[in-house]
Amino acid sequence: MDYNVDRESFKTYQDNQVAIIKIKSDVFDLVTDLEESELILDYIKKTEYDPEIKALLVINEPGSFREEEYDKFIKEIIEHDHQPDQNVNPNFIQKNTRFREINIINKIIKGIIDYHKLSFAAINGDVVTPFFGSSLAADFRYITQGSEIIMAHKKFGLYPSGALPYFLAHYLGHSSALEFQLAEKVSAEKALEMGLVSKILEHDGFENSCLEQIHSLLECRTCTIRRTKQLTSFSFRDLTDYFQFEASLLNL
Repeated sequence: MDYNVDRESFKTYQDNQVAIIKIKSDVFDLVTDLEESELILDYIKKTEYDPEIKALLVINEPGSFREEEYDKFIKEIIEHDHQPDQNVNPNFIQKNTRFREINIINKIIKGIIDYHKLSFAAINGDVVTPFFGSSLAADFRYITQGSEIIMAHKKFGLYPSGALPYFLAHYLGHSSALEFQLAEKVSAEKALEMGLVSKILEHDGFENSCLEQIHSLLECRTCTIRRTKQLTSFSFRDLTDYFQFEASLLNL
C-alpha cells in the first residue's frame, strides 16, 4: 500500500493486517484543519476497502489527549468572563474554529462507526471529553493503567462534545450517563467496571499489547465479522440525527 502519510500531528502505517492511525501531537490543530483531517478520513476509507486489512487501530502518543492541551485550545477561542452568568452559554470569539472542531470530530466518529471491519481505540494516558467520546465509536477500547477520563469541558461551562452524551446513553442508560458526565474525572478502572473500556494495559509496550489483543480477534472469517458488526451496530443508526440536533442547539 502506498497511501501512508507521516505528518506533524499524526501518521498512518500498517502492522500485519491492522491499519494504524497514530496521533502524535497538536491534536487540536489536527481537528481544526480541513486538509489534515481529510487525510485521516481518506485513510479510513481506503483501508476499509483494502482486502489486506482486517482492522483499524487509532492510538495516541502519551500526553496528546491531556487536559492541558484542551485548556490551551479552549482559552484561545472562548470569550473570557470573570463573572460568568450560570444560565448563559459561553461565547466563542472564534466561532468558525469551534465549528470546525466539532464538525471534523463528528466526521471522524461517523467514519469509524461506518467502518465495515473491526475498529479499535487505544488511549495512551489521560484523555479529555471529546477524544474519549470519539473512542466510544470504536468496537473495542484499550487504555493504559492509571489513566483518567477528564470532564474538561465543565470548567468552561461547555457541554461534552465528541458525541459523548450519545454513546454513554447507549452504553450505560440515561441516569448513569448523566452521572458519568457530571463527574470531574473517571478512572480507567471505573471505566472498565462500567464496560466502557475492554482492557487496561501497561504503559510499557502498550501498542504491541494492543496489537496482540487485536490479532486474537481476527481469526473469524471477514464475512462473519462484517455481518456481525452490521447487526450489532444497528442501534447507532440515529447518530446522524444526534449530530443534527447538536448543530441546531449550537446554531451551527
